[in-house]
Amino acid sequence: MYNPNKPFELRNIKKNPSGFQIQFIVDGKSHSAFETDIEKAKAIRDKMERKLNIPSKGAFHRRFPKNKTSRIPGTNKPMACGITLRTYKRQGSNTHEVLVHWRDYTGKKHVKTFYGCSETRYTRKKMKTAYDRALTFRKAYEQAVLDKTLKHFDPGSFDLKNPD
Repeated sequence: MYNPNKPFELRNIKKNPSGFQIQFIVDGKSHSAFETDIEKAKAIRDKMERKLNIPSKGAFHRRFPKNKTSRIPGTNKPMACGITLRTYKRQGSNTHEVLVHWRDYTGKKHVKTFYGCSETRYTRKKMKTAYDRALTFRKAYEQAVLDKTLKHFDPGSFDLKNPD
């Protein structure tokens, strides 16, 4: 029976004037059912939890893909902390970039992008050059953090003046 003093019994179940709605949102998709009896609603909820492979802690559960480690272009070595590869479609072909995540002296997050190459002109040498520039930036940033000179750190000085 419905007990208002034990709301945890009704997780993912909403009471409507005409019955009970069972709802789960998994990976942005809503899964719901409707039942007039609370005991049947609990049984449906438990069945949906098993079917959707959801832990019984909450309605909103997002499954993240397995963590993939980025590799240095042209090698099998993992990238340094704070550096990632990004590939996206631009004007019909894939573009490859190396990203460096960092924070300024106020704590605001930033991402510095180093262009690698497009898919039509892809070479390991270009990607390795982009990675080396990103690694130089990351090391300079880490040194500024250690020296407590982050307030004077200039990320613009790492921009490539003559892109090829």
